[in-house]
Amino acid sequence: MKVVFQHVSDPETKVSQFVIDNNVALPPLDGYSILIEVRACALSHIDCKVLQLLYDKSNDLKYPVGQDISGIVRQVGPDVTMLKPDDEVVGIIPLDFGISGCAEYVVLNEFDVVKKPDRVSFVDAAGCIGDAVKAYTALHYLGRMTGGDTILIMDGATSFGSLAIQLAYHWGAKILTTTSSSDEKLYLEGLEDKLALIIDLTKRSTRIGRYNNSNSGIILSACMEESSGLGVDIIIDNGLTMFSDDKNRKIANEFYTHPVPSKREILSALAVGGRWVTCKDDLQLDPPNSRILYLKCASVSFLFEQAWTLSSTQQGRYMHILMDIMEKVADGVIQPNIHHTVPFEAVPEALKNLSEERVGKVVMKLD
Repeated sequence: MKVVFQHVSDPETKVSQFVIDNNVALPPLDGYSILIEVRACALSHIDCKVLQLLYDKSNDLKYPVGQDISGIVRQVGPDVTMLKPDDEVVGIIPLDFGISGCAEYVVLNEFDVVKKPDRVSFVDAAGCIGDAVKAYTALHYLGRMTGGDTILIMDGATSFGSLAIQLAYHWGAKILTTTSSSDEKLYLEGLEDKLALIIDLTKRSTRIGRYNNSNSGIILSACMEESSGLGVDIIIDNGLTMFSDDKNRKIANEFYTHPVPSKREILSALAVGGRWVTCKDDLQLDPPNSRILYLKCASVSFLFEQAWTLSSTQQGRYMHILMDIMEKVADGVIQPNIHHTVPFEAVPEALKNLSEERVGKVVMKLD
């Protein structure tokens, strides 16, 4: 069968290329395994540092590409009880399986997938399942969100951001989100019911108030204005800088293609008892930062949604999340944000340009 791999020639410099292997053998089915004919797979990048921890650290590595898949069950193992051939399923491939979702077939455990509702297309299912699990984890398990909370979700037009906004709105939160381009703003303004207050980071300031001064950025200003100076209950970032000034950012080699907040700006925007959910795996908190969290009785959590599939200790809870997400998609509670689809042969090129797509998800579609 045909499979897309990420070939890493130098793990230190992260030099890699995406290649198609046309002669990959299917692994055998064991007791609880199922063979899935892949119909769609969401494209995403996984941090090479994480992959190096899971796979051989020698040079000339091949990493799997694509974890969020949907498809049709073609064969089942002798001990499988919940699924049968021709069932339509959706799920996330565990990172340590070593299997690419960008393939014609995948072999998974029956507990890694759930049935796909008939009303949900293969593209929508694969395009939202991973980011919806991430949003569910950030809001419910890490952010401990309750109705009436004020939440700041960075980059709301991304696939993850838009699903987090929709879930938070459904659960009764007041939402603020950021945009850094006209396309992002246009997408968010097109959502029904105006789900979130938009903070346009392309402008130096969109409002004038007591919190808008030279020492606080537009994000802090908006959070304080909308919370009457109390701060927001939950902040979910999508990258941040460790320093507020450009000089130290250059020294620390912190470069982003879009505006991101500083660590101090996020800490200052938190309310008493606030929860900061971060995607930055190498976040460093200096003593003054820790003291701010201490005085606010606030907390910081690290968001790594792949932890669900790397450990079986929460398998039942994880499957409940998958089923609940599919129910919400089928009922129209959340709507996947799909940018466009690509055929299998175009996957390597699409992955090269994936970082340029800031609105929605790119999905591989197999007919």
